[in-house]
Amino acid sequence: MNLLDSKVIQTELEKEIFIDQSSNIELSHFRSPDKNFPFYEALVSIGMMRIRSNDYYGTKNEVFGIRVSEDLQSIFVFETEKQNIFAIKNEEERQAAIELIEYLLTNSANFNQLVTTMIDHLKQTNVVCTREIKETKGKLELLERLITIRPEDITFPSPKRITA
Repeated sequence: MNLLDSKVIQTELEKEIFIDQSSNIELSHFRSPDKNFPFYEALVSIGMMRIRSNDYYGTKNEVFGIRVSEDLQSIFVFETEKQNIFAIKNEEERQAAIELIEYLLTNSANFNQLVTTMIDHLKQTNVVCTREIKETKGKLELLERLITIRPEDITFPSPKRITA
C-alpha cells in the first residue's frame, strides 16, 4: 500500500486538503533581479481538494509567492493578488497555511523533484540571445536555492489588519 502525504487546513466552512503529489504543485512567473527590482521571484500554485459537510466540494488552486534577495540569502513568502492561500483566513487557519507552505518548501520530496526536473530542463535548454541567457541564469539560481531552503530561512508575511 502506498500512503500519500497530505496536509489539511480546517476553515470555518470547509477542509482544504493538499495531497503531496507532483501534479498538485506548479512553479511559474519567474522574475530575476534588475535595477528596479532587487529580488528573484516565483509563484507557487498548489491544488487543494475541498470537503464541505463531509462531501467532496471540488478543487481550487491556492497561490503564494516566493521572493529571494539578490544575494540568495533571505527568502520571503508573500501574498498574491489572486487565489491567495492566506485570503479569508483567521489567525489559526493562517498558521495552518504557513505550516503547509513550510512543509512544501522544506520537506516535500515532490516539490524537490519538481525543482530538480526544472533545473535539468533549464540546463539542457539551448539559449542564444543575451536576454534568454540572463532569464535562464536567473531561473537556475533561484531554483538551485529552492532546493536548499531550511525552515529558519523563510520569512512569512504578517497578517494584514483591516481598519475602518
